[in-house]
Amino acid sequence: MAKTNLIAGLDIGSGKMTCIAAAHDAETNTLKVLAGKSVPCKGLRGGMVSDIRETSAAVTHILGSIERECNREIGNLFVGVRGSHLESFSNHGTYNISRMDKEITQADMDSAVENAKSMPLKNDSEIVNVITQGYSVDKQRGINNPEGMEGSRLEVDVHITTGSSTHLNNLAKAIQRPGFKIDGTFYSLVPLADCVLTPEEKEIGALILDLGGETMSVGIYVNGILKFSRDIPYGCDLITSDLSRGLHTSRQHAKEIKEKYGVSFPTFLDEEGEIPVPSLDGRSTHNIKKSYVLDIIQPRVEELMNLVADCVKTSGYKNFPVVGVVTGGGSLMPGITEHCVNILGLKEVRRGTVQRDLLTSDDVYFDPLYSTAMSLAIYASDNPGYEEYAGGSYEKGSSLFGKVGKWLKGVDIFGG
Repeated sequence: MAKTNLIAGLDIGSGKMTCIAAAHDAETNTLKVLAGKSVPCKGLRGGMVSDIRETSAAVTHILGSIERECNREIGNLFVGVRGSHLESFSNHGTYNISRMDKEITQADMDSAVENAKSMPLKNDSEIVNVITQGYSVDKQRGINNPEGMEGSRLEVDVHITTGSSTHLNNLAKAIQRPGFKIDGTFYSLVPLADCVLTPEEKEIGALILDLGGETMSVGIYVNGILKFSRDIPYGCDLITSDLSRGLHTSRQHAKEIKEKYGVSFPTFLDEEGEIPVPSLDGRSTHNIKKSYVLDIIQPRVEELMNLVADCVKTSGYKNFPVVGVVTGGGSLMPGITEHCVNILGLKEVRRGTVQRDLLTSDDVYFDPLYSTAMSLAIYASDNPGYEEYAGGSYEKGSSLFGKVGKWLKGVDIFGG
C-alpha cells in the first residue's frame, strides 16, 4: 500500500479516549484499519474535559503512538463527542424559490437547511451537527432529494445537536496543544448508528443504545430517519463502584471481576462457585460466591435500563422502536440484551458492532470498544452525506465549528 496520510477517528469517551487509524488502499479500493488504541484519561469526566493538561497528555500519547506504529502522520483527525451538555431536537425550515424556472438546486436545499438552523440558542451553546430528515416540495412530503425537481416552496425537517461552547472549546484546546488539528467533529452516536444499524432496522423502527462508562447514548430511528437522540449522564462505571463497595475491594479489582465474572441475568450464571476477591490493600483475598456478584450487578443494570426506558417514554416515539441494538463496552456483559427486551419492551435486541463489509480490519478492532472510533473513520471518509453531519475544522483564531461541512468539498480526504 502506498503511504497515504492517515485518517483517524478519535472517540472522546468517559474517562478514556479510543482511536482508530485507517488509510485508503488504492489496490482494493477499501478503507483499511492500520492501528487502534484505547487509553485511560484522568482529564475526562462524562465525555467532557475536567483537566486540559491531563487530556492533552492522553492525546499526545494515543495519537503519537498511532503515528509511530504506522510510521506516518495523521492527515485528517475526526473527533466524536458525547456528554450531558449535548442536546438534540428537530426543527423545520422553508425556502421560497422565486426564479422563473422553479428548478430546485443544491443551493436552494442548503438555504432551506440554513433557515432551519436559524433559531435562538441557549447561552454558551452552538450547533454541532445538523442532519437532514426529509424535504417537502409544495407540500408534497417524503422527498429525500428534491434536486432537479420543480417547485415554489421548499421545506426541510432537520435534527440538530447543540453543545456547550465552553466544553467544545476546551476539548479543541486540549487536542490542539500537542499540535493536532480537528478536521471534523461529530455527535458520536450519529456515525456509530450508521455503521452499526442496518437500513432495514432503521426503516422498521430501531433503538440504538451506546453503553459507556459514564454516559449512555440513546437514538431512535423511524422510517429510516433519526428522530430522537439524547445522552444520559450515567453508565456502567456505576456497576464497578457497586462491586467495589459491595466486595470491599479496589475499583481496579472490581472492574476486573466485572469483566471476567460479571453477568446481569440469572440464566447466564453458568455454575455456582467461588471467586477470589483481593482486599482493599491487596495484601489478602477472600472468596465470594458468583451469585453474590450477580446480586450486586442485576439491580444496577435494571436501574440503568429503566433510565433508558424513561428517556424513550419522554421522546415522543415510545411506540415506534421495534428492534434494539446495544453497543459500546457495556454491551459485552452477558444478559444486557435480555434486560433491554424485558424493560424496554422491544421485540428483538442484538449486540451491535461495525458492519464488516464497510472496511478491512483485523478482528480485534471489531470489538465494541472500538466501534465509535471506527465509525468516525468510516463515516468521514466514505459517506456521501458527510457534509450534513460534520462540524467545520478548528484552527487557531477561527470558530471552532464553522459552516457545517463546507470545508470538505473539493478536499482529498486521504491526503494522497
